[in-house]
Parts: sequence; structure tokens; C-alpha cells
Amino acid sequence: MSTGYAEIRDGLLDVVGGLSQMNPDGGSARLGELAEKLRLEQFNLVVMGQFKRGKSTLINALIGAGILPTSILPLTSIVTILQFGETEKAVVHYLNDERREIGFDEIPKFVTERENPENKLGVKDVEVYYPSDFLKDGVRIIDTPGVGSVFQHNTDVAYSFLPYVDAGIFIVTSDPPMGEAEQNFLKNVREHAHKIFFALNKSDLVDPSDLAVAKHFTEDLIKKYMGYEAQLYPVSAKQALHAKMENDAQKLERSGFAAFEKELQHFLHREKGEVFLQAVITALLKITADETMACQLEQKAAELSVQELKEKVAKFEDYARTTQKDRERQRFILDGQIKKLHALIDQDLDALQAGELPALLDKLEGEFAQTLSGRPSSHELEKKLEGYVFDQIKHIFSNFRSAESEKIAAVLETIYLEVAEQTNAAIADIVKMTADLFEVELNPFTRVEKLSSKSDFYFLLRDDPGAIELIGLSLRIALPVMVTKKMILKRVRSAVAERFERHCGRVRYDLVQRIERTTNGFRKQLNEKIEQTLSTIRRALERAVTLKEQSEKAAASTLNDLTQRLSSVDQIRAALIDWQQKAGALEDPGPPAA
Repeated sequence: MSTGYAEIRDGLLDVVGGLSQMNPDGGSARLGELAEKLRLEQFNLVVMGQFKRGKSTLINALIGAGILPTSILPLTSIVTILQFGETEKAVVHYLNDERREIGFDEIPKFVTERENPENKLGVKDVEVYYPSDFLKDGVRIIDTPGVGSVFQHNTDVAYSFLPYVDAGIFIVTSDPPMGEAEQNFLKNVREHAHKIFFALNKSDLVDPSDLAVAKHFTEDLIKKYMGYEAQLYPVSAKQALHAKMENDAQKLERSGFAAFEKELQHFLHREKGEVFLQAVITALLKITADETMACQLEQKAAELSVQELKEKVAKFEDYARTTQKDRERQRFILDGQIKKLHALIDQDLDALQAGELPALLDKLEGEFAQTLSGRPSSHELEKKLEGYVFDQIKHIFSNFRSAESEKIAAVLETIYLEVAEQTNAAIADIVKMTADLFEVELNPFTRVEKLSSKSDFYFLLRDDPGAIELIGLSLRIALPVMVTKKMILKRVRSAVAERFERHCGRVRYDLVQRIERTTNGFRKQLNEKIEQTLSTIRRALERAVTLKEQSEKAAASTLNDLTQRLSSVDQIRAALIDWQQKAGALEDPGPPAA
């Protein structure tokens, strides 16, 4: 008989409880986090895609209720989170940490561009609680703003939410097909989502033959950007929503939604559960390894005299101070490498300006001559040149930002990997020094993992529709026609150079800020890993000193307890390995109802 998800989850909760009781002074915070993770079982299913693809309608169809607003206007930069609740309610979370409960009919006031333009209300997100079976088992459906809309802040928020994606639903339509904004977004999505489902929405609005062509075309694009063939489900979310609300099984079948939903449910009930459990088991194995190391060290230290023990503890602390100096030197080297990266950005921007700006000015001359041949008015000429320059600058910086961010990400990964290896070596040295000092075999588990591709490094150049603002016509009203038009060219040329330089400055600022945020987070992880190793050893030595200062009878009792604890840790590790194997062979439908 196969082991079910609930049994494995409950077994892991027992493991967490056992480890907490065994050593309440060490690792309690980490164990508390894992216990909460197991109890809540939160899993982010993020719905993504371009503006007006029908994301909100598809979410409404999944839960079988028209909760989210579906407007001809795009959403603002507001993330809407749907999760299970016995009682229907919605809660607005503000950027200032305040919260307010609202009715479902009030949701549009906070998440639509029409009623909350550019998020003037300062909303962080809106949580919706609803008693839908789809939202049980910790599944949270997250509606993100669409990319590629007329509002840049929508695209920014969609990109910023990528690190929180556990699994995704990517929605496209056949008319229009997948555009450049969606293709660029998809290239970033693949670095984050462990599983992506693709839906070709509004299929009921397209002739079957045209739908087949659109499906084949879109599947080719998905394969190109994802690197593998993915199933694309033609659906009509609107038709499916009506079918569920009317309890019409035939209409639901015609919508194509049933097959899509079945596959999604299969993943959430099976694969999702295994991935979730394996992550928890791995974390617990690390804790048991640290606990084993601490127990072994404490046992060995207890064999020494008080004087010998204190001398060795002093030597360990001397070495710990040495590692602190090494960390400071490593931080200095890392800062130097990041400064070199800043200089590289400056060089690339200088090269961009030196190579592209003269060419752009030459093209502007040609555009001016060609436009002038059509005998345009001054106003028409100005508009034509403004549009031409804006498109050219946008194209130049779009290509640059794409190539430069990939280049920087590659350099950062090399830097981080080198520093991570140095940190892992430092952790190994700390453990080896301690093992040699106390003549005991110790095996560390704590280490810095290789830099994940799920880096928080993104670069988005905010294209400003008013970035090429030039002169007003009133300045030239009394001038002869040819003089006026020559003045237009002269001033456009001047504006081009100025705008080009400003764009370079904005690019540099954005890149540097993102590098700094990523580096600070990485540096914090390095320090935490080393401190975790040092604190594990320190706690063991402190307990050994306390043991030696006890009476002979109390010390014997403590040593007996220590032997039992080490045996218990070994049993827990064996149980975890067993749970790990069972989770890999999970066959039941996954988490029970929340």
C-alpha cells in the first residue's frame, strides 16, 4: 500500500517537533519556519500574460465565480491574491502596512486603472478569500497586471513578481498572436516557474481553421523561448465561466476548459505535493546533519579536563576571529569587483554613445531630406522627426539593455560563484580546524549553494512617451518657412544628443541599483551560512563546558542524555531518508482539504 501525502506531511511535522524538543536552544527559528510551511502549504499559481488576454476571466472560470473585475481597461500595478476561505471576504493591503476589509463589489475601486489610476491609493495588494475547491490545499491563484499595456507600471509589477512564481499559467490569444512584449516576458518566466501551463484563450471567437494555424504558430514560439515542446490548450474562459455558473456540463466541454483544468488539477494534486515535500525534507536533513555534528563535538569535548577544554575553546575563538578578518577581506575584494563592473557599464555606454549617436544624427539628416521632399508643413515635419527619433532611440536602447543585462548577469554569476566557493572553503576550514582541535570526525552540511538562475537581477528601461519633447511651434511663427524648417532640424539634432545622454544616465542608474540589491542579498547569505556554522559549534562547546562544571553524577546523566540524543538524531535522519523515498513515489491525490 502506497504512502499518502497527508501521512508524509504529518510525519515531517512529527520530525520537526522531535528536533525542537531535542534541542530547544538551537535551530528553533528554522524549525518554526518549516513547521509553518508544512501547516500552511501555500503554493503560488501565478496567472501571467499580456494586457487584455483574459487573465481575470480565466481565474474567475477556475473558481467558478465572477469575482475579479473584467474591464476593457488594464489593471493597475496591483497584484490580486485569491486563496481559500470559508467566509467570502476581500482585504486591501496598503503600502503603509495598513489593511482594510472590503466587499467584492468594491474590488474594482482598488485594482482597475479607471478607478485607481497609477495606484494613487497606495495599494500593495488585494487578498480575496473564497470557498472554492480549487483554492484548497494551500493553492493561491495570483492575478498579475498584464505586460505590454499602455501603462509601464503594469509591466514593471508583472516582472517584479516573477521570483514568487511556483507554477504559472501563461495566457495568449490568436488575435493578435503572441507579440514582442509577451515573448520577452516568456524568456524571463522560464527562469522562475517550475511548471508553466499555456492557454490559448478566446478560442470561440476564431474560425476552427484559423485557430489551428494560430495554435501551431504559438506552439512554435513557445518551443523557441522555452526550449521544449509544451501543450497549448485552446479555451474560452468566458464560456467556461458561464457554463460553471449555469451548471452546464455540455457548454463547459465546448469551452475546452475541462481538459485544461484537469491537467492543472493533476499537477497541483500530485507533482506539486512531491516538490513541496522534497524541499522540506532537504531542509530537515541539513538540520539533522548540523545537530549530529554538534552532538559528536560535545561528546568529544566532554572527555577533556576543564582546563584542556577551555584552552581549546579559546583556540577556536581565536580562529573564529581570523575568519572574520578573512570575511572582511573577501567583502573588500567583492566590492572591488562590483566597482569594476560599474566601470564596465560606463565603458559600454560610452561605446554606445560614440557609435550610435553619430549614426543616428546622419540618419536624421536623411529622414529630414526625405520628409522635406513631400512638402510638409512645419508642424507635420516636426511631428515626423520627433516620431522618427523616438523610435530610433527606443530601438537602440532596447537592444542595448537586452545585451547588457545578459552580459552583466553572466559576469555577476562568475563573481558570485567564485565567492560562494571561497565561503564553502571557509566553512570546511572551520569544521576541519574544530575536528583537528578536538580529534573528532565532523562533516559539515551547511554550505552556500551555486548561484541560482532565479536571480533577482532584472533590467527594464522605462520608455517615456514624452522623452523626445522638442520646441513649440510658437517660437517659429513669424519666421520664413525654410528658416523655420532648418531650425527644426537644428533643434531636433540638439535634442537628440541631450536625450541620448539622459537615456544613458537612466540606464546606468537602473543597472547599478539592481547590481547593488542583488549583491547585498548575496553578501547577507554568505554571512548567514558562516555564522550558522560558528554558532552550531559554539553551542556544542558551551554545553560541554557546562557539563564539565556539573557534579560527577549530573555529568554522567547529561552524557547519557547526549548519547540518547545522538541516537535519536540518527533515527530521525533515517526516517527522513525513508520519507524522501516515499515522497518520490507519491501516488495519492496530494494534500487533503485545508
